[in-house]
Amino acid sequence: NKKNRNLILYLRKVVESYRAGFVSSKELKTDLHLDFKRVRQLNRWYFKHRILPYLKPKRRKPMKPEINKTKDLEAKIKWLEKENEMLRMKSIAWETLVDIAEKQFDISIKKKFASKPLKH
Repeated sequence: NKKNRNLILYLRKVVESYRAGFVSSKELKTDLHLDFKRVRQLNRWYFKHRILPYLKPKRRKPMKPEINKTKDLEAKIKWLEKENEMLRMKSIAWETLVDIAEKQFDISIKKKFASKPLKH
């Protein structure tokens, strides 16, 4: 695996130098014993694995547009405001109901905040 990785790195450097114009195909053939067909294969491989991913990035799931998110959030805020108002009205109704019951029947229904200490 290490030899293969080094070979790939070596071939990548060869192709990069060829693409940059530092080395001609004749020099590759004489010095490195690479024929023109192999250089073309390496050039295609280089384009496929090094350059193409930047030109065509992988497709991802399309995200919901921000407009839909904001509309959903606005609808949720409206619903929560309505529910909050209903709960306020319900608590006011319960408080008035307890006040009326305390006045009519002379009993204390509301919980007292200060607790009495227990005697042993």
